[in-house]
Amino acid sequence: MTKLASFELVAGIDVKAKETTTVASLFPMPERSREYQLLEDAKEGAKIQVKIARIQPFESTADATVKKGEKVTAWRLIKYADFVKEIVASDNIKAGDKLSVSYDTAE
Repeated sequence: MTKLASFELVAGIDVKAKETTTVASLFPMPERSREYQLLEDAKEGAKIQVKIARIQPFESTADATVKKGEKVTAWRLIKYADFVKEIVASDNIKAGDKLSVSYDTAE
């Protein structure tokens, strides 16, 4: 696996362990719109392993081709459908918690 990005986002809602939520529900639009720099090239269609602290990891697909060093937002790189699919909390999350997010190539 190659690390594509690593950044933090602030949760906007409370989620109890084992409850389901979505990325779109967990992080308000201002958080999802924050920019970070891509650490490696990502090609549209590439499989991406998404890891969010206190959330069970899931796989997505790159929705755009982005070059190393370009600034992107959390919602731009992965498929929109994955922002609205249900994900499971592995631990309690409180609104205001800073959660680390990483995107890795899924090889």
